[in-house]
Amino acid sequence: MKGDVAGPIGGSEAEAAGDVWRIVGGRPLRGKVRLSGSKNGALPTLAATLLIDGETVLENVPSIMDVATMIGLLRGVGLEVERGEEGRVRVVNRGICTHRPPPELVGAMRASHYVLGPLALRLGKAEMPLPGGCRIGARPVTHFVAVLEALGVKAAAGTKMISLEASGLRGGAVVLDGRHRNAGATFTALMAAALAEGKTVVENASFEPDVVCFCEFLKAAGAEVEGVGTPTLTVRGVGSLHGTRHRINSDRLEAGTFICAAAATRGEVTVEGIAREELGETADKLEEAGVELREGEGMRAGCPARPQGVEVTTNPFPAFSTDLQPPVAALLATAEGESTIRETVFDGRLQYVEQLRRMGADITLASCREATIRGVARLRGASVEAHNIRDGAALVIAALCADGESMVSGRQFVARGYEGFESKLRSIGGEIALAGEEG
Repeated sequence: MKGDVAGPIGGSEAEAAGDVWRIVGGRPLRGKVRLSGSKNGALPTLAATLLIDGETVLENVPSIMDVATMIGLLRGVGLEVERGEEGRVRVVNRGICTHRPPPELVGAMRASHYVLGPLALRLGKAEMPLPGGCRIGARPVTHFVAVLEALGVKAAAGTKMISLEASGLRGGAVVLDGRHRNAGATFTALMAAALAEGKTVVENASFEPDVVCFCEFLKAAGAEVEGVGTPTLTVRGVGSLHGTRHRINSDRLEAGTFICAAAATRGEVTVEGIAREELGETADKLEEAGVELREGEGMRAGCPARPQGVEVTTNPFPAFSTDLQPPVAALLATAEGESTIRETVFDGRLQYVEQLRRMGADITLASCREATIRGVARLRGASVEAHNIRDGAALVIAALCADGESMVSGRQFVARGYEGFESKLRSIGGEIALAGEEG
C-alpha cells in the first residue's frame, strides 16, 4: 500500500486553500455519481481497531477530514496507519502507548468519543477532553458514558474532561433511549460488549445500515453478535479480536444529498452504490414531494417539475433522517404549497433557515425544532454561510438551483463529511469552484 505514514490524511479538496465556493445556479444536474464510503460507518470502525490485535485492512474509507482526524487519533495512541489507493486503510495494532489521545484532535471532532471505550478496555483507563464537532444543539456525552457504566466502567465526566477506569468488564443489560435509538451509543455498546465477560443485551439499539455493517465487521474479527438488523442485539464477549479485511458501506447521507440536488435543479442523476431500503422513509417522503426514484444499478432520481409541499418529522432509522433534513428543506424551498419540518433529534438543526431566507426562501420558525416553508418559484443567488456539515450541503443545493451567483462559505465543514463534493458536482454539470478560481 502507498504510505501516508507520517501525518494525517485528507482529501485533495479538503486540504486545498480557500473556504468559500462561488456557485452559479440554474443548471439542471445530469449524470452519474459514485458514492463514497459512509463517514458515520468509517469512524467507529476505525476506532474499533484499537480492540483488534494485529493488522486490519479497511476498504471504501472516505478521504474526508473527519477520517483524517480519527487516523490522527489512532496514530497518537500508538497504532500504525497507512492510507492506500481507492479508499484502503491498513491499521496495525502492536500495542497502545497512552490512554490520553491528542487533545487538539479530540477537540476537532465529535466522534472522538469512540476511542474512549476501547482505550479503557485495553489499558484499564482513558482520559480526554470533551469532544468537539458540529454545533447542532445539545449533544451530551452522558448517554455514551452511561453505556460503558452499565458494563462496569467507572466514569468521571466534568465540564472539560472525561476519565474512565475499567477492570474486569462484565456483560449486562444496556437499555438505550427508545425515542432516539442512538447510533453512537449503539457503536459504543457493541465495542465494549465484544470483549466484556459474559452476555450483553442491548435494547433499543440502532439498526441503521452503518450499524449493520459495523456488526458484520466485528463478527469478521471474531466477535459474537446476534440480532443484527433489529433493535435488540445480543453480544457474547470473547477473549480477543483478530485482524480482518472489511469494506465500509456506501454513504446513504451522501446519496440523499445528491438526490436532493438533482431534484432541486430539476435534473436527473443516478447515484451508484445505494439501495432504496438504505434511505428508509426519506425515500418515501421524497416521492411524496414529487421526486421520481427508480432503482437499478443504484438510484436514479429526477424531478422535472416543481416538487410538492410535504410534512417531514425526523426520527431514528428507518424514519426520516435528521442528517437529510437540511438538504430536503433546500429542495422544499421551491416546492408548490406549504411544507412543515419537525426536528426531534437536535435542537440546533434549523440554523440554516436564516441563510435560506437570504436567498429568498419563505420560512417561518415556530420554535427551534419546527419550521414552515412556503415554497417560492425561484431562489436568488446570495452570500450565505454554513455552520456545520449538513447545513453546508443544503446551502450548496440551494445555490445550485438559484438564479444567479452565490457565495457559500463554510466549505471546511462540508469537507469533514463529503469526499470530493465539488468535483462530483462539477462532473454532473454543477458550476461550483473556489472563490477566485475559474469555474
